[in-house]
Amino acid sequence: MLLKLTLTKPEVPGVRSFVWEKPAEFTFYPGQYLDYKLPIIDPNSSSRSFTLASSPTEDFLMLTAREGQSIFKQKLFSLKPGETIETSHPAGTFILDETAPAVMIAGGIGITPFRSMIKYAVDQKLKTPITLIYLNSNDDFPFKNALKAWQKNLPNLTIQLVNTTKEGLLDDQKLQSLTTNCSLPTTIYYLAGPPPMVDNFDAMLQSLRVDKTNIRCDHFGGY
Repeated sequence: MLLKLTLTKPEVPGVRSFVWEKPAEFTFYPGQYLDYKLPIIDPNSSSRSFTLASSPTEDFLMLTAREGQSIFKQKLFSLKPGETIETSHPAGTFILDETAPAVMIAGGIGITPFRSMIKYAVDQKLKTPITLIYLNSNDDFPFKNALKAWQKNLPNLTIQLVNTTKEGLLDDQKLQSLTTNCSLPTTIYYLAGPPPMVDNFDAMLQSLRVDKTNIRCDHFGGY
């Protein structure tokens, strides 16, 4: 499948969104990803997986990525509107369960699947409680303004922005203080970000007696 680039836009320093035309009858679930293939010679493969940061309710597709020095990132960030890129069909099981309360923990660029899920929840006016705990090493949170605006439009949505440089890392007590959903046995915990962060929160939640089946992880390795 080919996608045509319509525009690129900076989100925060070092992070850019790529907006593609949405093919007719293209469907996916909030949180899924695409494999993108570029015409490059790269010993680590010419394709990479990126979450769809857009919601199925939007009329475009969006990839949001952090700048990097890899051959793939250099080519991706050089693309101009009008150019096309080859992609797979949507895939992945890290998707929103619309029926269960959600606690989403994002680290840095790991916000992308949650941007998709939360925009979907807002547009569909979902009634289930959703808490986003968004960790970043500074105050440059991608999508910060949009998330704050969506919180005003969806009463059951809570957004917690945590600058870990200023506020420190989250331990189990801080985690519990940031959400009222922790005590609900049906709550699903979604973790997305750098692998060490995801693994640490996975272990922390299990130490808090959260059932492993209620923890869903998406590891964002560096490209």
